[in-house]
Amino acid sequence: MTTTGPTAGTLITITQAYVFVLDPTPSQVSHLRSHIGGTRFVYNTLLGMVKANWDENRAKKLAGEAVVKEDHLGTRHFDLQKIWYQQRDELAPWWSENGSSTYNYACLNLSKAFVNHRAGRAKFPTFKNKGSPRSVSFLANVVKLTDSHHVRISRIGELKSFESTRKLYRHLERGTGRIVAATVTERGGKFTISLTVKLERRVPVTRSPEKVIGVDVGISTLYTGAGPNGELLLSVENPRHFVTSQKKVAHAQRVASRRCGPKPGVAPSNRWKKANLRVQKIHTSTANARRNLIHETTTMLAKDYDVIVIEKLNIKGMVKNHSLAKHVSDAAWGEFARQLEYKTQWYGSTLVKADRFYPSSKTCVQCGAVKAKLSLTERTFACDSCGHQVDRDLNAATNLARLGLPGTNSGTGRGGAVRPVQQKLVVRAHPDEASTETLTFVSV
Repeated sequence: MTTTGPTAGTLITITQAYVFVLDPTPSQVSHLRSHIGGTRFVYNTLLGMVKANWDENRAKKLAGEAVVKEDHLGTRHFDLQKIWYQQRDELAPWWSENGSSTYNYACLNLSKAFVNHRAGRAKFPTFKNKGSPRSVSFLANVVKLTDSHHVRISRIGELKSFESTRKLYRHLERGTGRIVAATVTERGGKFTISLTVKLERRVPVTRSPEKVIGVDVGISTLYTGAGPNGELLLSVENPRHFVTSQKKVAHAQRVASRRCGPKPGVAPSNRWKKANLRVQKIHTSTANARRNLIHETTTMLAKDYDVIVIEKLNIKGMVKNHSLAKHVSDAAWGEFARQLEYKTQWYGSTLVKADRFYPSSKTCVQCGAVKAKLSLTERTFACDSCGHQVDRDLNAATNLARLGLPGTNSGTGRGGAVRPVQQKLVVRAHPDEASTETLTFVSV
């Protein structure tokens, strides 16, 4: 079991991303796509050169010829940059039309791909096509917020944003934040810009663990929260974003399959482009809805509670079960835990992670007896020792909440036996940071 929490009242520098939807003009769309295409061209060209060089050296070894280290092309960032600078006039006479950071980030991304391959974290790099995620990154010195509704990018101009950037603009104005990088992505027919910002943030003083909640994640009920006394504090039904959109996706994909799509040496038809865009929009809408629900829930938990207890889950192992893989991926439990980790630091609360093998679902909240087996089909927990019956998810959430009580091994204890207290949210745990908005999807 691990506990994460901030140092009381300290001023820290955090890395935060701000994402805004852009409204570029047709001319700006053309420039952005030129930069995106340039990034893809450099990545694919350098990858092809490295593969050809390695294949040639491998053939020499098989033929009995001597191959020295200098015969291999380097895959480090600066090695790839050197190759590009030496041959860019021959490979791409049009390279000056785009900013230099476009090509530098392509070299950096390819270098990272080789590093991940050597470390066993990823497969050997593959070529990017136009259907893969379309994005381009820029250095901080070429991106600037001119006001609360416009972003200026060198070589492209001033782009209007659909939503206000006032919150970030004020940070930049008073010097409490600075942009370190920016990435423009085209997805589902829309352009978004993600600004990576270094912010100075004063962490609120960590309060005593007066409001404790254990959160059990599931598939039928996405989040079940309970206090140490067994009181139900949070219940969020699973919207099943991907499952509910499957029929729309299937219909849109059938329509696209009947169009003339891209083939080797053949450009896709305009009707296929429109049909494929409809497929992308459905996927983008599904991902946005899932992300929005997670953000609202994690923000509410980090603001309203002093101690939040969750489980460490073996999600990689769970998705190997073909019957549950789709539903586990749709629930995005890993993203839920990731957001809680940094939001609890922002708002001064504490996150406790129970051990992966902690029997939260199998332990009776009444007598503490642990069942030997508990199948997924049993939605009601029935204790074999005392006969106590309770909802399975509520039972697990209660056991998790008790790990966050003072005097336990959670790392939040102050010592001594402490009786579970009634959880009353009359005052928010962190009123200075709290929002006035209420979440309609949370039932207490």
